[in-house]
Amino acid sequence: MAVCAVAVLSLTGCKKDKVDPEPQPTTGEGIYNPGARIATVSNNDGTQQWVWNDTKLDRIESRDLEGNAAGVQQFTYNGNRMASMTQTVQGVASETRITYSGNYISAISIYTDGTMSANATVSHNSANKINRVDLDVDASYLSTLLGQLMGGMNFGGKKGDSKFSLNSADVYATLDWQGDNVSRMIVHADINAGITMEEISQIIDLTEVLGEQLASLATSIQGEQPLTIALVDTVDLTYDDHHNPLQGFIGMLDPQVLSANNYTLMDNHGNAGITLTINIPFLGAYPIQRDVPITRVTDYFYTYNAAGFPLTVNDDEGNETTYTYHE
Repeated sequence: MAVCAVAVLSLTGCKKDKVDPEPQPTTGEGIYNPGARIATVSNNDGTQQWVWNDTKLDRIESRDLEGNAAGVQQFTYNGNRMASMTQTVQGVASETRITYSGNYISAISIYTDGTMSANATVSHNSANKINRVDLDVDASYLSTLLGQLMGGMNFGGKKGDSKFSLNSADVYATLDWQGDNVSRMIVHADINAGITMEEISQIIDLTEVLGEQLASLATSIQGEQPLTIALVDTVDLTYDDHHNPLQGFIGMLDPQVLSANNYTLMDNHGNAGITLTINIPFLGAYPIQRDVPITRVTDYFYTYNAAGFPLTVNDDEGNETTYTYHE
C-alpha cells in the first residue's frame, strides 16, 4: 500500500518530453490480489457483496439477514497498494489509514468520527514478516476491546462512554511464523486507569469479595480509584494446505489475513486470563485481585472448490461462513 508516482507530461514550447512513471509495485504488503476474487461472503449475520475494479477490491456492501443494507466499506489506493478503508455503521463513521515504509506496512491508524481512536505501529523480522504490533489506543476504544476479550462483560461502551479513564497503557502483540503461516500470537496488555467503585461493582461482586458491610461502604466512595489490568493471551494455530482467499486483505492481528493457508484450530490452551486489581481507600489500601480466565479452543472445518479455495467454513461453535467467487 505504498505511494506510487503517476506519469508526468512536460510541455516546453512545441517540444513534448515524456517521463515514464515509476514501475507499479507487484509484491510486498498492501497489494491484495488473491488467486480467487471473492464475490460474496455469507454468515450468521448476513451477506457481503465484494465489488472489484479489475484486480482491486473497490468496496464491500453488507446486508443483514432480512436483506436490509447494513453498511459499505470503501477502499482507496495509492498505485496498487491499499491506502485506506472507510465505513459507517449505525451512524458511526470510521476510517482506517495505512502507512508504509518501502514495500511494508509501518503503521495502521483508526479514526472514529474524525478523531484517532487507535494507532498500531508494525515491526518486521529478518524475513520481512510482521512479528510485533504496538497499539496506542484511547480509553473508549480500549474499554470496548477489553469488553470483547472478557466475553462481553460490562467493561466498556460506545464512543465517549468508557467505563474508566485511561492513565497509561502498554498493549502489544507478538507473532511467530512457521513458513508462510502465523503459528503463535501472544497479546500483552498492562493498563493503569481510574474507575469508580460503582463501576467496579459491575465487574466484580464486591459482596462476595469484601462481605456485605464493606461492599456497601466501598460502593459509596466517590471519585475514581486506581485500577490496573494485566492480560496475557497466547494462541497457537494449526493450518490446512489449501489457499486462503483473504491473505493480504487489510488487518494485522488476525492471522486469517496474514497467513497463506486456512487455520483449522485456534487454541490458547486455557492459559489466558485478565487480572484486575483495584485499591479501595479505607482501612489503608485494600487490593482486590480478580482473575478473569479466557479459554478459546475452536476447530474449523472446510469444503473447497477445485482450485483449493474454501467454499464453506464451519466451526464447533455452530458458526458457518460461505464463499462464492468471481469467474
